[in-house]
Amino acid sequence: MNDIFHPQIIYFVKKECDSNWRIVNHKIHCYDLVFVLEGSADYIIDGIPCQLQQGDILCIRPQSVRTATTPGMVCVAIDFVLPEGEKLDLPPVTQWKDIMEFQGLYNEMNYEWLQRKDGYLMKCHALFSLILHKLLFEKGKEEANVHVGLIKRHIIEHYHEELTVKSLAAAANINPVYCGALFKKLEKRTISDFINQVRINKAASLLESGEYNVGEVAEKTGFKDIYYFSSTFKRLMGVSPKMYRNNADVYKISQHEVQHK
Repeated sequence: MNDIFHPQIIYFVKKECDSNWRIVNHKIHCYDLVFVLEGSADYIIDGIPCQLQQGDILCIRPQSVRTATTPGMVCVAIDFVLPEGEKLDLPPVTQWKDIMEFQGLYNEMNYEWLQRKDGYLMKCHALFSLILHKLLFEKGKEEANVHVGLIKRHIIEHYHEELTVKSLAAAANINPVYCGALFKKLEKRTISDFINQVRINKAASLLESGEYNVGEVAEKTGFKDIYYFSSTFKRLMGVSPKMYRNNADVYKISQHEVQHK
């Protein structure tokens, strides 16, 4: 799945619809996302009925013909287009467990959209990218665990320091024995694996800058043993840190292409 999109918002509204609201055989030339916050609605998209309830998210594709009625609903609608070659891969209807997860994002969009002060479109597009990210990459994942979140943030903020299960458990306020088991259960990898990945990601960025040699990068990313750093870097990145540094531009492009296949 492509994880980079460049949507251009052409319409945004948060509205209350009563029983008089309706759409009759209207062909659209853009994507239309509808978030049902309260109530229900009956849509027909290209002849296929879609009964929406609170918590449903409707995605209508360009060139579709839509008809809609409602006994009453509160919704957010966002119409947008994508550049040629980009395609949004969402099902027609997504059932979201807690639709209010989006509330802060579309409330802020509404605030900016109605003011239309300088730079409002840039901010609205940034907020909409966060909405799309939740839709595309968070749906179906296990409910976020506050303790695991604290562990990951502590690692990312202190990757260059000595990190132990005991210190991470203390940061997350949980038992050290439970800490490692919980992390592995929810993240499908060990704490040590996550620490190494964060450190190597940071190391790659430092090597790309060309400002540091391999030994300096190892020290700055929390590795006490340069040989362990080199072997870990090669295992995760596919090349030695020295080769990566000497060919940073090539490997940056290569990594980007791999991520977007």
